Amino acid sequence: MLRRGKLLFAMVLALAQITACGDSDSPANSTRLFALTNGILINGTGVAPLPASTVVIRNGRIEAAGAASSVNIPDDAQIIDLAGAAILPGFFNAHVHGAFDAAKLRTWAREGVTTVRDLGANPALPLASLRDELNSDTQTARLVFAGPLVTVPEGYPIIPWRSAASLPCTSVTDARQKMDELLDNGADVIKIALERGDIFRRTIPVLSPEMAREICNVVHERGTVVSAHITSARDIQLAIDAGVDDLAHMAVTTVADSIIARIIADSMYWVPTLELWHGTSSNHLSKAIDNLGRFFIAGGMVALGTDFEGYSSPFELGMPLREIGLMQEAGMEPMQIIVAATKNAAIVCNLGDELGTIETGKIADILVIDGNPLEDITRALADVRMVIHNGVIIVDGRD
Repeated sequence: MLRRGKLLFAMVLALAQITACGDSDSPANSTRLFALTNGILINGTGVAPLPASTVVIRNGRIEAAGAASSVNIPDDAQIIDLAGAAILPGFFNAHVHGAFDAAKLRTWAREGVTTVRDLGANPALPLASLRDELNSDTQTARLVFAGPLVTVPEGYPIIPWRSAASLPCTSVTDARQKMDELLDNGADVIKIALERGDIFRRTIPVLSPEMAREICNVVHERGTVVSAHITSARDIQLAIDAGVDDLAHMAVTTVADSIIARIIADSMYWVPTLELWHGTSSNHLSKAIDNLGRFFIAGGMVALGTDFEGYSSPFELGMPLREIGLMQEAGMEPMQIIVAATKNAAIVCNLGDELGTIETGKIADILVIDGNPLEDITRALADVRMVIHNGVIIVDGRD
């Protein structure tokens, strides 16, 4: 599959670096060639931590990463001794709303969440130009967006919310045309609504199987991915048949083992948004945690996302510690949560080729923390020492 975001983010990376390097007195201005040494590398792939590691960063990208004995540090590189701190990829929040906001994006970035995916925005706004402007600032988290939810007339989220962040389609032909328009207008990914209304105790119309399948075909041909809003187990079969890439929200009714097996066989990811269910009802949260635990134990792939500002209950802005704690309640180990928040989340953002792991050639989005996240992940992630975004140090605990 082509990665349509690769050229875009390379251009944004170059612009951000020029901006950051233009002011020699700026705290964000770090040398364009530096090496992190004496760190414990947790590279996001799920492999065991590597002590006494070195990461070399040149012009915004990772030039080398691994054991100190295997990495050559250029003679002119600035050396930053981490004294045993942990080195992780920048985290993602793969399901947020209201992210076209520089202040929010700065907070995410400063706490180590260097990329967010906005999965529902008003199409009346100039979303692509706003994204590009925000992404040109290295101080803000990278913004990936889907634009409006693709639905049908009187479908979700028109019902029950009367949300303007919706794009109704009336036929297969109409759906095909509107997907091309959304992508032509700069959408990074596409989100479809497959909400039949069970949790609202009403019937809500949804895309037909033919429309949903055509949407996925068009989007995949254009080189990006489709996320599907679901909340009930019976919504999932349509998502599977359509060929979506990830499910947005963990279902809050029991998901049969046979459906879990189908999701896994089709290599679909699940973005649980447990923080959303924490804010709605204890019953929803309990069922979501149970479904997530069974999905993960069966071998399912999870990507971290909270549904920030997707409901009236309060959400954590910044590092999603509540979501991470709830993922632990579902049985996920710290290393598995790290992979969900980095490698897997990058994939559902259609950025797996560029971000999500600390590997040679990738954009240098890196989080350095003093504690051991494999012992106490929420405590360690609350103690950020350094954040590197697009190869620029934007938080430096040495200061």
